[in-house]
Amino acid sequence: MASKSIDLKNDPIKRSFFRYLMPAITGMVIKSIFIMVDTIFIGRGVGPDGLAAISMAVPFFSFFTALAMMIGIGGSALMSIEFGKGNHQAGQGLFVQSILLAVLVAGGLALGGRFWLDDILALVGATGQIAVYSGQYLGIMLNFFVLYSLGWVLSCFVRNDTNPALAMYALAGGALMNIVLDYLFIMRFGWGVEGAAYATIIANLISMVILLIHFLTRRGHLRFSLSGIGVDRMRRILNIGLPIFFIESSVAATSMVFNTVLLAKGGLYISVYSIVLNTAVLTLFILVGIGQACQPIISFNYGAGAVSKVRETLFVGLKFAIATGLAAVAIVWLGAESIASLFVVDNPELVAMAAIALRFYFLAYPFMGLNLMVANLFQATERSASATVLSLARGFVLVVIGLLVIPVFLPDNGVWLSLLFAEAVTVLFSLVMLRRYLRTPAVPVQAH
Repeated sequence: MASKSIDLKNDPIKRSFFRYLMPAITGMVIKSIFIMVDTIFIGRGVGPDGLAAISMAVPFFSFFTALAMMIGIGGSALMSIEFGKGNHQAGQGLFVQSILLAVLVAGGLALGGRFWLDDILALVGATGQIAVYSGQYLGIMLNFFVLYSLGWVLSCFVRNDTNPALAMYALAGGALMNIVLDYLFIMRFGWGVEGAAYATIIANLISMVILLIHFLTRRGHLRFSLSGIGVDRMRRILNIGLPIFFIESSVAATSMVFNTVLLAKGGLYISVYSIVLNTAVLTLFILVGIGQACQPIISFNYGAGAVSKVRETLFVGLKFAIATGLAAVAIVWLGAESIASLFVVDNPELVAMAAIALRFYFLAYPFMGLNLMVANLFQATERSASATVLSLARGFVLVVIGLLVIPVFLPDNGVWLSLLFAEAVTVLFSLVMLRRYLRTPAVPVQAH
C-alpha cells in the first residue's frame, strides 16, 4: 500500500490532483455501488415496503452522517491549512480534538435517537410495515453510530495527511464486504432490513481497521496521542465544517419534504424516490470525490499563501465536475428503464415511473457539479459563510420552493424537477460569489 508521498509544496497541481482524484473517485464509486447494491438486495429480498422504509430512514441517517462529515472535513481542512503554514503541532491538535468531538456528538445523538425513535418515525408519517422496517434499520444503526462517525473522521484525516490511497482501500474493502454480507444476510438468511443494517456496521468496522494502518506505519504527520487534546479548537472545526453539514443535512431535510409530498400521491411514489436517490448517489459521490481531490490541495496552498495554485486547482476541479454531470445526464437518459429494473421484480408500473423520475432528476447534475466545487473552494479557504449560503440555497430553500411551485404546473412529474430548479438558480449565485472571490487575494487566518 505504500507509495511515494504527495508533495503538495513542490508537485505540479495536476499531478497532485490526479494522485488525489483516482483514489477518491475509485473509493467513492465503489461505496456508491455498494449503496445501490444494498438497495437492490432490499428491493428484491424484502419488496417495495423495504424500499420505502429505507427512503423514510434516509433523512435521519443523512443527518447523522452530516454531523460526522462536518467534524471530519472541517477538522482535516484546517489541518491541511496548518500543514501548509508548517504548523504540524497545530495540525495534530486539530486531529485529536476532532476525534474527541466526534465521540461526544455522536454518542449524545445516538442516545437521543434511541430514546425518541418511535416519535421520530411518527413525525415523518411512517406507518404500518414501513414504520416497522424503518425502526428496525435505524435502531441497529444508532447502536453503532459512534464507531460509524469515527470512521468518517479518520477517513478525512488520513486522506488529507497525504494518504488518499489508503482511504480508498478502506472504502473499497468495507464496500465489498458489505455486498457479500448483504447477499448472505438478506438473500440467504432472510434477515431483511436488519440484515442490511448489520452488513453496513460490519463493513464500516472493516474500513476503520484498514485506516488504522496509516497510524501503525507512521506514514504521515498524524499520530494517535493526547498531544493537543482540549476544546479550544472545536469551535473553529465546527465553523469550517458547517457548510458540509448543510450540504449533507439538506439531503435529510429535503428527503423529509419529498417523502411528505410523495406520501400524498401514494406509497409507490416513495419506492420511486428510493430508486432515484440510490441511483443518484453514484454521480453525487463522484462529484464529492472530485471535491475531495481538490480540498487538501486548495487548503494547503491557501495556508501557504499560493494564490495562483488555489485558482488553478479550482478550475481543474470545475472542468471535471461539470463534465461528470453532463456524462451522467447522457447515461441516464439512454438507460433509465434498465437502471430502474435493477431494483424491482415484476413491477412494470414502478419501473416506468422510476424511469421518468430519473430522467428529470438527473438534469440537475451539471449545475450541481459547479455549485459543489464553488462551495468546496469557500470551505477549503475558511470562507464558511459563503459556503453555507450556497449549501442552504441549493440543498434546501430552493428545493422546497421547487417542490411547492413546480407541481402546480406539472402535477404528475413536476416534483422531480425541483432539484434542477434549485441547482440552476444557485448557479447564478455561485458565479457572482466566485467572481468576487477571484478578485480578492486569499489570505489565511492565523492559528488560534
